[in-house]
Amino acid sequence: MEIVTMEMQQIDRFGYETVTTTPRHEVTATRSSRWDIDPLEPDAADDEVVVTTCRRLLRLSIAATEVGARFALDGMTHDPAAWMMTPRTVFDDRCPIDACQDLNAFNRNVVLHGLGLGIDAEPAYVDDLLADDGAIDIDDAEERRMDDVVVPFPSPRNPKLLTCWVDAQQDGGRLFAFYALVTDREEDLVERVVGRFGTRTAMAASYHAGFDQTTALATAMISPAMADMLLLVAEDPSSPLATGLDVVLEQRFSA
Repeated sequence: MEIVTMEMQQIDRFGYETVTTTPRHEVTATRSSRWDIDPLEPDAADDEVVVTTCRRLLRLSIAATEVGARFALDGMTHDPAAWMMTPRTVFDDRCPIDACQDLNAFNRNVVLHGLGLGIDAEPAYVDDLLADDGAIDIDDAEERRMDDVVVPFPSPRNPKLLTCWVDAQQDGGRLFAFYALVTDREEDLVERVVGRFGTRTAMAASYHAGFDQTTALATAMISPAMADMLLLVAEDPSSPLATGLDVVLEQRFSA
């Protein structure tokens, strides 16, 4: 009887390389399309073989369940399966279906969907959230959910002037709004915009660190005195002038 042997690479101890029987250079060349296969078709002799562990499969199962549940809960039209098979910035441009088997990426997935930070985020920002407490409190995460709003501000968390511009169709008319807030917690501004204008409008808003007085909306909505004050606050967010700054301006026009 002929015995057929199959040589496999050992699982990388950090879990960053997926183990297959395919030579590494071929896997790298086709990595972006490795999931471009039809699950309804029968197994094929040339299907890529992946070796993993029970622990890594458990992480993947929990991560995928979290994605599907979050998308359904928030009424998102994005396909969770497609999300799992598309490279994401939060996972260092790896597909979630590969990345979430690793402990670090698994934890990032929990934060991304537990806090409702959108469908992608900067890895450093999510890692900062992980480092805040060293653990994820799911109950607290549900209370702080911000739906699909991506927080685009840099870390570390120091007091800074954060601004937001809104240009949206709302209540049958056109809404223009400006929000300015000094805080060391970036989520504060997004939570205020969501609470005042709703999640859909907050998703379409434009968020910035600092204040730019040269934009068309700034010229139309911000008085010269207010613009001068905001520029001073942006330059020194720890000054007495910046203490407690929380400004919102609205202009509404009927359709």
